[in-house]
Amino acid sequence: MTLEPLHVVITREPFGDFFALHEDNGHTEELEPEECRAWFKERGANMDKLEQALDQCWNFQRAEVVIKNPKEPSNLNRLPHTPNV
Repeated sequence: MTLEPLHVVITREPFGDFFALHEDNGHTEELEPEECRAWFKERGANMDKLEQALDQCWNFQRAEVVIKNPKEPSNLNRLPHTPNV
């Protein structure tokens, strides 16, 4: 199964310590920088380009990332009682 390209807008409040990830499907997550890197790595992002985007967001509060061939994230963090939907 081929996934559609993944478009994510990354924002950061001025003087904030977290990045907010906004996906096209309306899903939003607020992550610390290391968690953000892990989130993108799990989905197959080019980590060199991601670092440039994170630097841009850190300095200018907004950046966009497109992963042309995203990978399906693993469910390793899923709790045992989480339903499989």
